Amino acid sequence: MKIMAFGARVDEIPYLQQWAADNAAELAIRTELLDAQTVALAAGYDGINCLQTTPYSAALFAEMGRLGIKFLTIRNVGTDNIDFAAATKAGVRIANTPAYSPNAIAEFAVTLTLHLLRQLGPVEAALQAGDYPKATTFIGRELAQQTVGVVGAGRIGRAAIKLFSGFGARVLAYDPHPVPDPTLACTYVSLSELLQQSDVVDLHVPGVAANTHLIDAQALAQMKPDAVLINTARGNLIDTQALLTALRAGRLGGAGIDTFENESAALLALNQDGYFHDPLWDELAACENVILAPHIAYYTQTAVHNMVYYSLQALVEFLENGHTDTEVAAH
Repeated sequence: MKIMAFGARVDEIPYLQQWAADNAAELAIRTELLDAQTVALAAGYDGINCLQTTPYSAALFAEMGRLGIKFLTIRNVGTDNIDFAAATKAGVRIANTPAYSPNAIAEFAVTLTLHLLRQLGPVEAALQAGDYPKATTFIGRELAQQTVGVVGAGRIGRAAIKLFSGFGARVLAYDPHPVPDPTLACTYVSLSELLQQSDVVDLHVPGVAANTHLIDAQALAQMKPDAVLINTARGNLIDTQALLTALRAGRLGGAGIDTFENESAALLALNQDGYFHDPLWDELAACENVILAPHIAYYTQTAVHNMVYYSLQALVEFLENGHTDTEVAAH
């Protein structure tokens, strides 16, 4: 059994090496991202393991089919950058890693929320400008006194609900298919009710096409003028231009964005040009009531270990048994 891992980050390499030692497996580790050109490196291998937010294209899957590589497992949850139709046509089957560490992402959502509620952006800006008196004037809000609306009550959403309720916040939740869980201290409401009542709106839904611009101008207009919006899920959930319009008009208290709408395109440009640049990103970055993070909500030691081990185990199951419980297909 020969496996090639693409897109290996420095922090992942020790876990990849340890997995290979633990399983006596032949695992080649590459730092290159997986595309129609680099896949040639995997000629003669049985399966591919990968992590990237850049696209898995039709051309890539055509090459995988030509090389006879039928299985791909990814070390993350999101699949919106995968051309499933092309994968199916090429006979490539795919599995993701749906539950490597829900707490990692939920904790980061809380971190962004607290930063915004305590107005640390303006505080830091004033201190950097040398204006200590001004830095003491930004009064914060206590999370325990807020209503938090969690959109999406899957594994990560439920972890977020537990954390927010643990702070004493009133928690509302919206999910079209809620999983019964008597341990959750929340009230399920419609999305419209959640947007209207929440001081914090926290997104944890998948980036499927049906959810594109779930938070658009109309949704933003329903939110409280001092509400904060948190996105650690997928970039396509928010209409970034509409978000900027609301922020400029003072119709939103702030935003914490870990997953940016144009992330894939900008990262492709980064690979080609050596820098990350997008006009909407630059404008968001200039707002003191906006926190931008480079898609790192998942990034903890526990999560990285689990992403490597769980995804490679799924690939072994594909190769040995022809199936794995985490196989995914187009929605």
